Amino acid sequence: MYADTITNFSVGGAEKAHAIRHDPLAFLIGAAMAGAYIGFGDILMFTVAAHVHPAWIHLVMGIVFSSALTIVVFAGSELFTGTAMYMPLAVLSGRSRVTDMLSVWAASWCGNLIGGVILAGLFHLAGGGVLLGDGSTEFFSVVASKMSAGPEQLFARGLLCNWLVCLAIWMAARTDNAPAKIMLIFWPITIFVAAGYEHSVANMFTFAMALLGEHPSSISLAGAAYNLVWVTLGNLVGGSVFMAGGYWLQGRNDGHVSFSPIPSKNEASRKPSDS
Repeated sequence: MYADTITNFSVGGAEKAHAIRHDPLAFLIGAAMAGAYIGFGDILMFTVAAHVHPAWIHLVMGIVFSSALTIVVFAGSELFTGTAMYMPLAVLSGRSRVTDMLSVWAASWCGNLIGGVILAGLFHLAGGGVLLGDGSTEFFSVVASKMSAGPEQLFARGLLCNWLVCLAIWMAARTDNAPAKIMLIFWPITIFVAAGYEHSVANMFTFAMALLGEHPSSISLAGAAYNLVWVTLGNLVGGSVFMAGGYWLQGRNDGHVSFSPIPSKNEASRKPSDS
């Protein structure tokens, strides 16, 4: 039932591990692009939210932020939260090692951070738009709330968020129809944003933007680091346990998921085909 999808994701994870070993700079650039794409979604979300009636604000924010993952999926880039599902499947299928998984997670996270910070710097130079203009009060309030939430709340919000993000990626991968992909991405992303869950990559841009502006004392670099630690851990569990682990166990029970041993050094030196 899920064999083809699991195989495609595990092969994709193996290719990411190959890229880290043989062309880490290219992978890092791809990850930076993903961080910027998510940041563009943040800009749209906070810009629109600043002028929406409070009764509709959460729903509207969710609807418009779905544009971010749509760009990532269709443009192609290396999003950390997606690798939380790809890489465990690659390890479980025997196509990658645990060290490969950790390397991809670290590189994609750092690359996403670089992209988010660069976009924040450029947007700040451009004036900061609504985020640092007439919508700054609401924007800073959201950021301060993220930095002051308890660790168990941040972890749970991060877990629920990436369960939904990876679900969107999973569903979109199960069809070749572009309009269908867009709608399948739309619903889980709308849910996670409207519900107030936490996405580590989105927070990277948001925090960088807030720190560059004339922010209140409740917003700090230490607060940003605190949030990102707990949200990142939650994102990893949501993608690896609730998505990769869940579908892997279902596939194993169906008897259709194969285990492919890690290739030899000679085989690994050959560039894998595009997924």
